[in-house]
Amino acid sequence: MSSAGAGGSEALPRGPWRSAWARLRRDRWSLAALTFLVVILLSGLVGGAVVTRLVGHNGIDPFPYATNGNLRPAGPWTHVPVTKEVLIDDYGRLITPPHGKTTLFVLGADGPLGRDELIRLFDAARTSLEIGLGAMFVALLIALPIGTAAGYFGGFTDTVVSRFTETVMAFPLLLFLIFASARISASLQFVNYSWVIPKGVFAEALLIGLFTSFYPTRLIRAQLQTLRSAEFVEASHMIGASDNRIMWRHLMPQVVPTLLVWSAIAVGTNILLEVGLSFIGVGVPVAAPTMGSMLSTSWGTVTSPHPYNNHYFTPWQTIFPTVAILLMVVSLNQLSEGVRRAIEPWSQP
Repeated sequence: MSSAGAGGSEALPRGPWRSAWARLRRDRWSLAALTFLVVILLSGLVGGAVVTRLVGHNGIDPFPYATNGNLRPAGPWTHVPVTKEVLIDDYGRLITPPHGKTTLFVLGADGPLGRDELIRLFDAARTSLEIGLGAMFVALLIALPIGTAAGYFGGFTDTVVSRFTETVMAFPLLLFLIFASARISASLQFVNYSWVIPKGVFAEALLIGLFTSFYPTRLIRAQLQTLRSAEFVEASHMIGASDNRIMWRHLMPQVVPTLLVWSAIAVGTNILLEVGLSFIGVGVPVAAPTMGSMLSTSWGTVTSPHPYNNHYFTPWQTIFPTVAILLMVVSLNQLSEGVRRAIEPWSQP
């Protein structure tokens, strides 16, 4: 009698996705990257509100005493007087109120307005991730039907799609985004949802996704060109399966692993594009903090640069956003590599 018949239970074989998840969990660096990204996303959603509740102020209101007489922002772990009244001596210097309530700036102030750096960093992380994720989904929505049609049908459809994507990819991406942001994004500023999706986020995600959709289009096309002559596709034709069923039920699951790897890389690239657009001065309006706008607060934009001056700036204004950008992008790249190894373990050297 088998062990199953004797009351035992045989372990069911794991599917490919469960096996890939098990391999990903054994990859410590990739699991750490995934955990960090989830923490960053949750911190962006609720971190600002939690810190606001703990310290008693938000990231929008300016604090005059969070800067000195030269408007140099306070450094980390500074107790700032809570007052709207500014006392100035005969020499134009700020006078600290003798008594009164103070509030804690854990990471100091963000600039001459004296706003909380930590709260704005949480909000900036959320906004930048929204742009990165939103642009990635927009690119996929455009690339899936176009790349699938070009790769599966070939012929004239493939020629048109290939020549068009090659032509557009030959132009500098950043110049396209600058022109489109200056001309188009202003008409989309009204698309927002309270603090969750600030003004300008939808427009920038849409534009970045539109101008980066050619890369996943080429990936999908190349894979389907290889897969359309596979035996299981010929068998599906023989039993009378329609082209739509073959494309979306049989071929598309084969492309999903490649798109997962590309998606993680694309989110990091989109965040860097957002930072670049903010430095050029055509990104999200300054009212909504992003990683790029926090850096441009210190260094200005290409058209209006701010030379670094130790009397007016602190290195913390650059260090904190830069470290946050570095950790997010490196984590996304590590996660993409971990997903590739988990899905295709046979491809490892």
